Amino acid sequence: MNIALDCIPCIVNSFLRLLQSGIVPDAEQEPAMRRLLDFLSKADYHHSPPALGREMHRMIRKVLKNPDPYKAVKEKFNSMMLGLYDDLQKMVQQADDPFDMAMRLAIAGNVIDFGPQRQLDVMDTMQRVVHADLAIDDSPQLRRDVEGASTVLYVGDNCGEIVTDKLFIEVMNHPSVYFAVRGGPVINDVTVEDSHIVGMDQVATVVTTGDDAPGAVWETASDDFKKVFLAADVVIAKGQGNLEGLIDVQHTIYFLLVTKCDLIAHRVGAKTGDFIVKKTG
Repeated sequence: MNIALDCIPCIVNSFLRLLQSGIVPDAEQEPAMRRLLDFLSKADYHHSPPALGREMHRMIRKVLKNPDPYKAVKEKFNSMMLGLYDDLQKMVQQADDPFDMAMRLAIAGNVIDFGPQRQLDVMDTMQRVVHADLAIDDSPQLRRDVEGASTVLYVGDNCGEIVTDKLFIEVMNHPSVYFAVRGGPVINDVTVEDSHIVGMDQVATVVTTGDDAPGAVWETASDDFKKVFLAADVVIAKGQGNLEGLIDVQHTIYFLLVTKCDLIAHRVGAKTGDFIVKKTG
């Protein structure tokens, strides 16, 4: 899925939020923004948004001399969601359909994203998704496929969100689940370190995409990741970055997300802000 011109203001605004968060000293903000604009003026837009994001955030980390500018943000959201874990687990246990409830909470967790221009409230989304109709709902087939699968690959997205992913994986209760994280820090995307912090390694085998793009980009993912991906009977991919990097791959994938922009919403046949479980391939 290639970059659209509509993606450019979203990229600039997400970087502006980083500057305004206090991570970047005042004296360095204007030079950093100028470097970003210069980068965007020369970038090849015939790539997916996460592929462009990889190069952009490498540049940002170099300018800031900081290998993980979003570290404090990631720690904040992991801590916040871990603090809610017992309450979320109780919601699932008391639900008439624990699988459906855990899946919905995992989708709601997808709003924890420092990238998109449109920011959504986590707790408000949690409450809405419990009772909302899914705009696209391929979850009955997902449930059947998980039950019959020998291996499940779950491609993670953001910190904080990973706590609801873990809860969903626990409810699946499948004996062979792989959980894929980014190969290095980028925005607030989940890494191996984050997966250990929330205990994901206790319920799944943690692997990486082998890449530091903010999404699983098939063309630049590692051979090890591709091997796990192709061997899995069921692939679940969370969030827009993974959708942008994988939607054109000829393989059966279930995309779970909240649509955060009109471009993605149009691509999947929904509206911005919709809750989605979409099967492709």
